[in-house]
Amino acid sequence: MIDVKLKLRPGHVGDLDWMAPSPLWQLFWNVTYACNFRCPICFSNAGERAPDELTTDEARAMIRDAHAAGVTDIVLSGGEPFLRSDLFEILATMAELGITARIATHGGLLNERLLRRLRTETTTKSFQVSLDTLDPALYSAIHGAPARTLGMALDALQCIRALGFHTTVSTRLSPRTLPGIPDLLDKGVEEGWSTVTIHCPLHTGRSGGAWPQNADVIAQLRPALEHFLALPHHWLIETNIPWGPFHPVLQEFSRRIRVAHAGCGAGRCRLAIGACGNISPCICMDLPQASMGNVRAHSLGAVFHDSPLARMMRRPQDHGICLDCPHVARCGGGCRAAAFALTGRVDGADDSCPLRIAQLSRGALAHASP
Repeated sequence: MIDVKLKLRPGHVGDLDWMAPSPLWQLFWNVTYACNFRCPICFSNAGERAPDELTTDEARAMIRDAHAAGVTDIVLSGGEPFLRSDLFEILATMAELGITARIATHGGLLNERLLRRLRTETTTKSFQVSLDTLDPALYSAIHGAPARTLGMALDALQCIRALGFHTTVSTRLSPRTLPGIPDLLDKGVEEGWSTVTIHCPLHTGRSGGAWPQNADVIAQLRPALEHFLALPHHWLIETNIPWGPFHPVLQEFSRRIRVAHAGCGAGRCRLAIGACGNISPCICMDLPQASMGNVRAHSLGAVFHDSPLARMMRRPQDHGICLDCPHVARCGGGCRAAAFALTGRVDGADDSCPLRIAQLSRGALAHASP
């Protein structure tokens, strides 16, 4: 996933260490594919629960295996995690082992009682709430949910912040959402959110045709970033793919505020688990073609160290268009999930790679070249 984080409060800053040799310490886990929303550009194609999702016992065994492999942090996503009836049993196992929980949710099922229980009984530290707009009608269209659920999500965010959780709002880049980003930033300052993250949708799930290729759309970030710099509280811009589609705009703003390049840890320090146990480098690659094994049959530690796919993710300069690229140490190979979605190959070309774009413009590559 390619993203830009607009940080409103001091906190962790990513850096190039994400791309240095590292032990496995983090998992992204789609705990279920069930969701009561129907976002038209959902990257995981969530909706109905899969019949072979991990059972409670299998989930707890996976968490114990992850702990043995060195994992200290698990991001629970979906689908909608709070539709999983055994979520607190899962979180209890994580708490027993001292593993930090972070939860990505649409926020529509949260309330103060539930959040207080999470605060007192679990190791949950942060929430990422999907919120693409403050306009009820547009929210309904984008999230495939009744307009009233916008108010529920905002109430949840207020309670999340009041109880001391780290609070991130996640919005997806599109021509419809960009005009509302300044309003989201203002709301973030007013409510004390930590971060507003802008995601560039991938060609995965239901977002297959949603990637904003038009440079004019990317350029529209400029007013939003100007607004960010004018806020009474702004701290940092952080991007995980420094040479991605946001690069020209961020390069301009780096002269006025620190822009940190966190890099992408997929396959380098983290793995992803699908709801049915599929292991992949990135949660946006939760597909059979990118499978590195399944937690029902494979140890996460062994997969991380021995899988050819994981080794390739850690050495992008040895493969594909990244071969001997002078920028790969800084770029980290771009977004491998985007490349995989477009070409069917993990070592294929990320279509936001400036080097590839320059080569195409010179006719050095065929448009269909992986």
